[in-house]
Amino acid sequence: MMELLSPWDLALICGGHWHLDQVPSTKFTNAKINSLEINNNELFFALKGHNLDGHDFITMLKPPAAAIVERPVNIAQVPQLIVASPLDAMHRLAGTFAQETNAIKIAVTGSVGKTGTKEMLATCLSQFGDTHANRGNYNNYLGVPLTLLSMPSLLSYLVTEIGMNHEGEIAPLSQLVRPNIAIITKIAESHIGHLHSLQAVAHEKAKICAGMSLDGCIILPRDDYQYSILEKAAINAKIGTIISFGKNSTSTVRLLSRIVDDAHDSQIKQHISFRIGKNTYQLGIAMRAEHWAINALSVIAACHFMGLDIEKACASLQNQTELDGRGAAIPLTINSHATVLIDDAYNASPSSMRAAILDVASRPEVNKMFILTDMLELGEFSDEMHAELVPDIIQAHPSSIILVGPALKKIKKALEPITAVHTFENVEEAKPAIESLIYEADVILVKGSHGSGAYLLMQHLKSLSDKEIANAI
Repeated sequence: MMELLSPWDLALICGGHWHLDQVPSTKFTNAKINSLEINNNELFFALKGHNLDGHDFITMLKPPAAAIVERPVNIAQVPQLIVASPLDAMHRLAGTFAQETNAIKIAVTGSVGKTGTKEMLATCLSQFGDTHANRGNYNNYLGVPLTLLSMPSLLSYLVTEIGMNHEGEIAPLSQLVRPNIAIITKIAESHIGHLHSLQAVAHEKAKICAGMSLDGCIILPRDDYQYSILEKAAINAKIGTIISFGKNSTSTVRLLSRIVDDAHDSQIKQHISFRIGKNTYQLGIAMRAEHWAINALSVIAACHFMGLDIEKACASLQNQTELDGRGAAIPLTINSHATVLIDDAYNASPSSMRAAILDVASRPEVNKMFILTDMLELGEFSDEMHAELVPDIIQAHPSSIILVGPALKKIKKALEPITAVHTFENVEEAKPAIESLIYEADVILVKGSHGSGAYLLMQHLKSLSDKEIANAI
């Protein structure tokens, strides 16, 4: 929609004026906050962060770009729109786009499964019309407005993921997007260290209702222990339609059965049967864990509300695979031994950790290895929630396990039934030892919080495979 605005329209919406009356002679196509990514006819918002100030990079810009600034840089080569706050201007502009678009707007939130659900939803809706979704996990006070600013003018569906770290972050983003439909995937222990209870997490996620219209639809996880809180919030917000999904017999979109297919020559890893009203449907997806089946039903629920062809929606999801960092299976050869690396290293909560452990436990490979790093943002519940992983780990019967971080080191003694348990204080301590410890592992799960470095161990394991290939060449 950016291309529809004249420079004067832009100044009016953002509440600013062009420095020295140097008005751009062009319209713009996009807006960004990274000066290195600015192309011709794009806007740069000069934001001030904790460590960097966007104003320091304005001299790097070349026409026909332009900058939106709080204070002008006199030696800049590009026009500058002076505003009271570039961040506020970005939100004002994004809010205008959200109000003016004719697209159906779907927002996705929840403690876990947001990005995967968003990707499934975008894949599905693209079969029905032009669809725009946020990149990666652009789901915060910067990512959401940037998603709105980059959407095209001709659009059928807008999919936005909305996340949070602290209380009070979801409502303003919902009010910015004003979604017609909202999906809450699951309430889990993510950020419980800040909010102190699952009930508080549920109340915060339920604030997705803040920007919704009364004729909208909210889609809720019926199996969730906090479902009643979510439903009550939707009723109090007078949301017109409440749809539920899950295994519960009262679910609007109800999972009837799921069969996992581990055949190497099969693209479909999970065959799902579900019911909407009196109609039963079949769905195949290229993801094997149960939570993907449940999240797929939330996508189907959105399609159901919009009156889309459910059979076509099911067909659109059959090639959907796990995302990197969120369960992707990567075949590697390490120490001349073929193994499958399960990359679930983007982040972790107790719920997602258990789900990953149980999924790998059900895989057909014999020698299973877990490489786990500490879960963060659990606050006062950290020791308790790390200890609660013990029964699931023992039940999974891994051949060996590597625990990285001070919190996980505390559960080593409780894992005595497992013969090979190795603990390390941090990632850097673990790296040199990993190559010798993963010998003959048929499948390796890497799972942990981003801040505790699980992704660094993923990168290290991939490099071991790359090194072996390079030596062979």
